[in-house]
Amino acid sequence: EAVVSTQSTGSIGNQLLVTRIPTLFHVKDGEFRVYNSPRTIAVWKKFLTEKEWQSLEAYSWYKKPGSIPMKIFGKLISFAMKVNDVHDYLVKEANVPPFISVIGLIAIPLFASLLIFLACISTAHTLWGKPKAPHTVGFQSSKQPPVQAPAAEPAEEKKDQ
Repeated sequence: EAVVSTQSTGSIGNQLLVTRIPTLFHVKDGEFRVYNSPRTIAVWKKFLTEKEWQSLEAYSWYKKPGSIPMKIFGKLISFAMKVNDVHDYLVKEANVPPFISVIGLIAIPLFASLLIFLACISTAHTLWGKPKAPHTVGFQSSKQPPVQAPAAEPAEEKKDQ
């Protein structure tokens, strides 16, 4: 038996997809199953002693809390919660209007990402030089003059009668 608090262990609640409290899991041999039956001691004992947990479908490999996708998901959710805390501070403590806070919390990371991207491109160009233009089908070599379409004949003017 193990008790894990989602408050003290950070993103474990996010990795386990906990959407309500209390959430009970049956874990055996690395297999995670969510217990969704009534939360009484008698029903829980029956669930364990009569091995009713075997009828539940175990989490897929990518939903297990130790898997890479769930670790990434947990960190993203934790980051989103921290951004929400910053927004709450700006609005409640610093008296910043909510729309300014939201715009700032969107614009600042986008601008920072753009600067990081440009710095990476500049570094790559410095280290390895600028990429050469690829040879494209349809371009003519500079030794041959370009082919010109024949000139259209002037249209005959209508004569007034």
